[in-house]
Amino acid sequence: MKQKTIIQVWGVANTGKSATIKISKEELIKKYINPSHTYPLPIERGDINEILSCKGIKIGIESMGDDLWYDNLHDRLNQFVHNDKCDIIICASRVRNNVANHIEYLANNNGYRKIKITSTNGTEPPLVQADLNQFSAQQIVELVNKIISGII
Repeated sequence: MKQKTIIQVWGVANTGKSATIKISKEELIKKYINPSHTYPLPIERGDINEILSCKGIKIGIESMGDDLWYDNLHDRLNQFVHNDKCDIIICASRVRNNVANHIEYLANNNGYRKIKITSTNGTEPPLVQADLNQFSAQQIVELVNKIISGII
């Protein structure tokens, strides 16, 4: 691994950011922890805050990104950086909000590089958002794999 990294999944409301992050967590478990792991789609409602160990790399995963001061999100993001010393953080934010600003602050002041991505979404039928979220999650897992491998 070259450098600690924050993967910021950003976008406007209701574009699949949280669902994509939750599926990413499940796919990381399947890839690095338990190859026989299964999970139901569509993914369960509610936000997640978890840490996974993938090949000895600590990955903090936070799906809430609406407001920095709601439900202690500020403290949870800080904990990933300062207490848990996560190597990779996957988190959500709106395009321009206090969460996006705090992610920028954490990256700039704690030796993290930041990679901003958006979840894939579409408005024309027959696109199914759950299928697009699955696709986006697979891209995140591939990005994490390349970060862990030192390719990116």
